[in-house]
Amino acid sequence: MKRFTTLAILIALVTITFAQTHMYVWKNGAKTNHVISEVDSITFGDEKGIGVFSVGENKKVAFSTGNLQHNPKRNEWRFAESQLDYIGDANSNISHNYDGWIDLFGWSTDGNPETQFGVSTSINDRDYAGTFVDWGTNKISGDKPNTWRTLHSTEWEYLWRYRPNANNLIGIAQVNGVNGLVILPDNWITPNDIIFTPGIHSEWGLDFSIYQSFTIIQWQEMESIGAVFIPAAGGRNGDYIQSVQSWGTYYTATGNGNNGEWAFYFYFNVANWGIGTDGSDDGLSVRLVKDIVTE
Repeated sequence: MKRFTTLAILIALVTITFAQTHMYVWKNGAKTNHVISEVDSITFGDEKGIGVFSVGENKKVAFSTGNLQHNPKRNEWRFAESQLDYIGDANSNISHNYDGWIDLFGWSTDGNPETQFGVSTSINDRDYAGTFVDWGTNKISGDKPNTWRTLHSTEWEYLWRYRPNANNLIGIAQVNGVNGLVILPDNWITPNDIIFTPGIHSEWGLDFSIYQSFTIIQWQEMESIGAVFIPAAGGRNGDYIQSVQSWGTYYTATGNGNNGEWAFYFYFNVANWGIGTDGSDDGLSVRLVKDIVTE
């Protein structure tokens, strides 16, 4: 009897010692159960830092991880894998049957199903007339519809002109050989081993890299603490592609009268940036944002 009692105690101790400990992870209200002994590692955070950008009084956003891309034939939307990515000349293949990716779009309205979301080669402004339909209403890269949205022209202007310290938080640059614009988050502190020069060249015709250039290693360090890069991806007129790596032109959610036949866009080149307006048939880049709720 004594021997049986001792054995029972030992079994109880072993059971307690090797009991499985669980870790519970919640996402969107759903719980995932993991047994700690079966988990190789646990990492908190993301490879890319999430920068916070003011686009109005008490209005803050985070930028998507890359420019918007679309496969017309499969009707799929995604963000570029890297902030440095742009499609360029291959946008000339645009058609509703094209089984490839494009990233230059006409302005998106509800007036004509054939031109909604700007997936069209039409160069007639009237084909794009109507009320703006945000690209963010689509399911993009696995995110639910309406997770992302397009900035208004006033928000772009606030970002580069009116937010605190705005003049020091934006500058042209070449990153790993790609020309574009670096936009830094509100609370930016430049790492000790990197020099960031805000602003633009004093005149047109100079090279982006002469102003400032970052290696991929330097950029990864900047990106990890929230820096945003928008490439000079050019533009499209019908199926004609132009100004790739010379101009960046990004649609806003703001029309300019004429029932959507004209729209505002944010632009930059080596010597200037600002808000422009043109016909909605122009194929421009789209970079979406996500609103950040702050208490």
